[in-house]
Amino acid sequence: MAGATRRAPARSRGGRGTVRPSVAKLVGTVALAVACASCAGGPPPLASGPTIPAAGRPVVYAALGASETAGTGLNDTSLRARYAWPQLFFNAALPRAATYYNFAVPGTTTEAALREEVPPALAVHPGIVTVFFSIDDLVQGVSPTTFGTNLDAIVHAMRQGGRARVLVGNAPAIDTLPAFLACRGVSFEGVHCPVLAGVTIPPTQAVDAAVSAYDAAIAAVVAREGATLVDLRAHSDQITAHPEDVAPDGLHPSPLGDQMIARLFATAFEVKRAG
Repeated sequence: MAGATRRAPARSRGGRGTVRPSVAKLVGTVALAVACASCAGGPPPLASGPTIPAAGRPVVYAALGASETAGTGLNDTSLRARYAWPQLFFNAALPRAATYYNFAVPGTTTEAALREEVPPALAVHPGIVTVFFSIDDLVQGVSPTTFGTNLDAIVHAMRQGGRARVLVGNAPAIDTLPAFLACRGVSFEGVHCPVLAGVTIPPTQAVDAAVSAYDAAIAAVVAREGATLVDLRAHSDQITAHPEDVAPDGLHPSPLGDQMIARLFATAFEVKRAG
């Protein structure tokens, strides 16, 4: 798998200055002159332009995860930069003054992320963090217990003693993904079984049980660490069940799938903030 792409932070999305007293006097004088000109038959004053919304708080957002978070499944680098779900979440939910970093590594596990993603993410002092691991751990045969232990360490570190808000996505259902059907001998053009050699694919019910065990571990971590759960499992029919939601590789989200994941993260973010 390719290594992590450390994306440059997004530019500050603007701010709004204040009017100094001396400038205010000048504005008043000009306004009076324009009004007098209007009384004398001159042209009316021009309408004011659109109001620019406030830039908001300059918060830092860090995305941690594996292939889905890195934008794997989107065809080229420009698509990944524009349509990976963390970018869409950033665009939709965060203020214009926010800054975004994506530390995701395609194909990584929670164990590797503790070494490769957490330290650089902590170095940018994020106030908002998204965490989305599950499928890559699952296909590499990581037990739910080990997965939960590693995930807890990640979320605990990124919470920074409660200074950061952390949103954690759980695992959607995967039994309908073409890549996993390919592991059972179903043929799809350009789709290959993602499971490593030596890892046995269990029956469908056992796969569902494994995903449920991962999701139970995620829920326990969220409750223990005071994070926010993003329930992707409950919306599996909008993420993994339809061909248009899945990339041509049969495993990762398509642009439509990324839009849905971003929307679910944004909804959880707004609901928690409103509460």
